[in-house]
Amino acid sequence: MAKKSVSGTNEKVSNYIHDDIVFSILSKLPLKSLKRFGCVRKSWSLLFENPLFMNMFRNNFLSKDTSYCHNASFLLQRRIPNLFANDLHSLSGERFENRVELNLPDPFQDDDLCRLYLFDILNVSSTNDFICVYCHLRDKRFALNVIPQRPLRRNHFGKRFALWNPTTDEFKVIPQSPTQFKPFATNVSHDVINFNAGSFVYGFGYDRVIHDYKVLHQVQFSAPLLFPESGYVPLENISLEPVWEIYSLRSNSWRKLDIVMPTTGGFANEARVSIDGVCHWWSWDDTGSFLVSFDLSNEVFCTTPIPADIGNNFDKGCLWRHLVVLNGSIALVTYQTQMTLFNISILGELSVKESWIKLFIVGPLPCIEFPFGVVKGKIFFVREDKEIAWFDLSTQMIEELGVKAESGINCQIVIYWKNFLPIDGINK
Repeated sequence: MAKKSVSGTNEKVSNYIHDDIVFSILSKLPLKSLKRFGCVRKSWSLLFENPLFMNMFRNNFLSKDTSYCHNASFLLQRRIPNLFANDLHSLSGERFENRVELNLPDPFQDDDLCRLYLFDILNVSSTNDFICVYCHLRDKRFALNVIPQRPLRRNHFGKRFALWNPTTDEFKVIPQSPTQFKPFATNVSHDVINFNAGSFVYGFGYDRVIHDYKVLHQVQFSAPLLFPESGYVPLENISLEPVWEIYSLRSNSWRKLDIVMPTTGGFANEARVSIDGVCHWWSWDDTGSFLVSFDLSNEVFCTTPIPADIGNNFDKGCLWRHLVVLNGSIALVTYQTQMTLFNISILGELSVKESWIKLFIVGPLPCIEFPFGVVKGKIFFVREDKEIAWFDLSTQMIEELGVKAESGINCQIVIYWKNFLPIDGINK
């Protein structure tokens, strides 16, 4: 035993660790940690330029625990604007082979200004038990031409919201925001004309601090067109400044936020995503594009600049830009129509521009007409022959869903967790 001990102490101990072992260890780290380790050694700061290491990092990133996706359910929405209709299917199975058509009842049937002939689903995160749907206010009597064309005394450019539990088919209609019905002008008969108020939705998520579901939106105003002979006089102290509001399921009410944040302009759901109680959206100004992140718990926001080679691809024919959650990370997916290429970049740390990394370049895929979502490491798109298919980032293969998207159809795929509890159950 003594001889073994002596011989053991006489052996030389090497301080060198082979690159293969270093690569294997570092490739398993989260992006945030890996970026910070770049200051340890110069060679580590250049890892993202090493093709061998990047292949290992991509494989490990895609193979991370995706149990949230395996336990989640998926909805495929096909919105048909020309027919004022929606087509909704529940998807399950490893290759989404199980499809069930859903009949979505109209939760706003008692509202003369609203009906669910066309609805949108907020781009929710992978951790919500419920889904937030909304539709645009539109007077059904105008649509039927049963009342004369005159200025509405109520706003008809806003939205109505409802929470929907697809597992139980329960709906909870969210009360209208009082801000959307501010008076603008009155006449000698004291008839009132309201602002034309538009509601722009920025997020829906779960506040884990107080166990509450919340909706974030901005109300923007424009003054109704008044003619001199109408007799209407604008009210004093009228402000057209937009207002940020947040809805709480616990209180079942809207509340104004004393905050000014950048907006997404005219971009729709694909420019927004929510995860872990934080709402994110893409925005831009004269300096470039950036990510805006609003925390539903402390109600503060931060911005993260997006490098020009990731977020500004207009000169390369970038038609489609989508924020998604990819294996628990915020990802920005852009599609360059001229080159038929997908670029997928993930964010390592909020407020840190350098933590973005372009992780995948997919293509060219010339058969794509337009993409519409990313789930389970698969990019969903409509092919030129109108078939809905996906590209699997792991297998590098294209598979068909077996569902067609006819002309004029807008598609969306969302994720939710099954929950048999009532929506109001969180208050208990």
